[in-house]
Amino acid sequence: MLQLQNQPLANIIDLYQVLYSFTEIFPTLVTLIKSAITMPVSSTTCERTFSKMKMIKTTIRSTMTDDRLSDLCLIAVERDIELNFEQLIDKFADIHKNSRIMLK
Repeated sequence: MLQLQNQPLANIIDLYQVLYSFTEIFPTLVTLIKSAITMPVSSTTCERTFSKMKMIKTTIRSTMTDDRLSDLCLIAVERDIELNFEQLIDKFADIHKNSRIMLK
């Protein structure tokens, strides 16, 4: 049987690491702690998305459909994603072989 050492727990991640070995005994508690650890990340993403949506809606207020708003929000929120344009062009060229423009 596993024994707990008397070690101070500084934060909830330390508690999760200790309780992870007892998943069979306390499955609900481990799930609860796992949810508590991921909650700040989830709420941060939502807050960031809503602030971008608010900015977009005030900038372009006239005749905005849900599809357009969704697309603009996706572009604004995910702008930090780095793209390799050479790889993207090669992939596009492989898919569209009968293109009039020489891509490769």
